[in-house]
Amino acid sequence: MQGLLYLRNLVNVVAMAAASLVFFAGPVHASDDEAVRAAALDYAEGWYAGDAERLAQALHPQAVKRRVVKDVITGEERVNVLGTEDLLRGAREGVGKEPGGPVRLRVAVLDQHGDLAVARVVSMLYVDYLQLVRWNDRWVVLSVAWGTIESPGE
Repeated sequence: MQGLLYLRNLVNVVAMAAASLVFFAGPVHASDDEAVRAAALDYAEGWYAGDAERLAQALHPQAVKRRVVKDVITGEERVNVLGTEDLLRGAREGVGKEPGGPVRLRVAVLDQHGDLAVARVVSMLYVDYLQLVRWNDRWVVLSVAWGTIESPGE
């Protein structure tokens, strides 16, 4: 009998929690997915085209891009961190610019909840996982974790 009472209470708690999430999440609109995708493209295409202005409109002023790297000599792992100014300087200097022209990109909006979103951008060499936020009524990249693709095209 105690097991049934516990189960009923658990179901009630889960139902109330789910209702709260729906209430507090705010509306999700198809236009948000399009805006998140557009911000992700501004980020990636701005970088690969060397277009610092386009990249800047996609970045939060305090955006951070991180990658775990391993020292080839010591084997020690560390986190390489780039801030907004580092990324904009790199774009102006053409660090990501491809000499063969535009880079093929695949962009997927993985999740969106209220003013938060996650997207994945894949090029032939890299994969970026973007955390985006709605900031001043537009979607911008707040954080990026990235790495290389060992087998291009995956």
